[in-house]
Amino acid sequence: MAQVLKDEIRENILKAALQEFFDKGYKSAAMRNIAQQAKIPTGLIYSYYENKETLFDAVLRPVLYDWERVLTAGEEDKSGHTNNEIYGLSKAEAECILNLFDHRKEFIILIDKSDGTKYENEKERFIKDIEEHLNKHRNDDIDEIFSHIIANNFVDGLMQIMYHYKRKEWAVMILHKLSKMYLSGIGL
Repeated sequence: MAQVLKDEIRENILKAALQEFFDKGYKSAAMRNIAQQAKIPTGLIYSYYENKETLFDAVLRPVLYDWERVLTAGEEDKSGHTNNEIYGLSKAEAECILNLFDHRKEFIILIDKSDGTKYENEKERFIKDIEEHLNKHRNDDIDEIFSHIIANNFVDGLMQIMYHYKRKEWAVMILHKLSKMYLSGIGL
C-alpha cells in the first residue's frame, strides 16, 4: 500500500512539474508552485528529487534522444517511407518523432523553455545533427549552408506542429507534407 502512495505522489509531482515548466519555463518555475499543484508540502518534493534540476531531468526523460544515433540507425532503413507515411524518414526516425507527438509539452520545454539548464542548446544540437545527416546524403552541388537552413526550418516546422497540435493523425499528415517538401525539394 505504501509503495502505491509513493508512486502516486511521484506521478503527481511529475504532472505538476510538467505543467509548471511548460507554463513558466525552467528559470521561472517554482518548487512551491509544483508542490501546491501536486497537493503536497514543498519539502516532500525533495524526498523524491534532489533539486529542481533533477526534477527537470525526470520531466524531460521521455524526449531525450541521442539524435545522431537515431539518424545513424535510420541509415539502415533505406526505404524512405514508413508505415506512418512520413516521407523520407526511417522507421527509427519516425518512431522517435511519433513519441515526441505523445510528449509534446516535454519536447516544447526541452527546445523552447530550458534556458539556464544543461539543455539550453538542445535545439541547436538537434539542428546540427540533422544538418550533418543531410550533408552525408546531399548532392555535391548543394551548399552546406543550404543544408543548415533546411535543418533549421525543419526543426522550426516540427515545433509549429507541436504548438498547434490537433491530433496524432493530423500531426503525421503535416509532418509528411513538411518532410516531402524539404527532402524531395533538395533531391534527397
